[in-house]
Amino acid sequence: MIRLLVVLVGLIAPLSNVYAEFSTPKILHSSGDFYYHQIHPTNSDNKKRDPLIPVFILGGGPGFSSWNLEPIQQEIANTGHSVYLMDMLGIGENRTNKPEKLLSAWIEQIEQLKQKVSPDQPVILAAHSWGALMAMLYTRAHQDSVDRIILLNPVDPQKKAMEHLTAEIHERNTQETDTKWDDDSAWEQTTEIKPEDIQYITLRQIQQVLPTYFLDYEQGTRYAAQFTVKDFDIDLNIQAWKEYDAKPVLFSEINAWKKPLHFIECKQDYLMPYNLNAMQPNIKLASVDIIDQCGHFPWIEQPKTFYNLLEQVLR
Repeated sequence: MIRLLVVLVGLIAPLSNVYAEFSTPKILHSSGDFYYHQIHPTNSDNKKRDPLIPVFILGGGPGFSSWNLEPIQQEIANTGHSVYLMDMLGIGENRTNKPEKLLSAWIEQIEQLKQKVSPDQPVILAAHSWGALMAMLYTRAHQDSVDRIILLNPVDPQKKAMEHLTAEIHERNTQETDTKWDDDSAWEQTTEIKPEDIQYITLRQIQQVLPTYFLDYEQGTRYAAQFTVKDFDIDLNIQAWKEYDAKPVLFSEINAWKKPLHFIECKQDYLMPYNLNAMQPNIKLASVDIIDQCGHFPWIEQPKTFYNLLEQVLR
């Protein structure tokens, strides 16, 4: 008997015959444990130039690959920063290395990369969705390694934004499709299926969910067609949430860091306004920017506004 609980925030990956992946070459870390991708800023003559503070992009999930964040990586590099992006251990390109204690391994993975590419300078963390919690977990362990955190459509540390998530997804699906949804069976079930079939069945469910994360449902449907089962690991998703719940990040800890936190969100995101309402009274946010007419993926639905705001906070 297997208890299947799906809690998904950030990139949500359905089944598809189309497969997208990183466009930049992967680099094996000197430890040999994981791959990462880097983009350095260049001049008009395409020669490498002195970069600004390095930026690490941390993706959503947990348990999802991060290649879909490459457009953000490229745009940030265009502003003069070296930018780094990678799948976490157990996921996507790094799926062959699955640690037993997930979050501590992911924290160490980020720190290993930081010590390699920027040993003498703190980095900026640009973190989308679940990645916001990952950024906070890393900062809690390595405060001196972080210059500032840019929260992109973030999950708040108390997870207030997730309390209404299932109901709102259900309501949107009811409006947009003829599919009959049952909240319990769609998101939590007890099943006799084989472990190797869990991912397939879960992704079949999620295939109908991803488009609801977009204000433009049809655009979300087209976006969903790019992902495959290789982009998601249900076991890591469940394990990461359990480990986080066992030792969540506290507001008092965040305040003690004295790090600038910038908040960029979409007005029509499922996580709004719950995440902002939870965070704003409890921690000092260096800036708050809300983008209209987009859901959970602002770089897809409102790229010009999103990148303008991102460049402002990077300054």
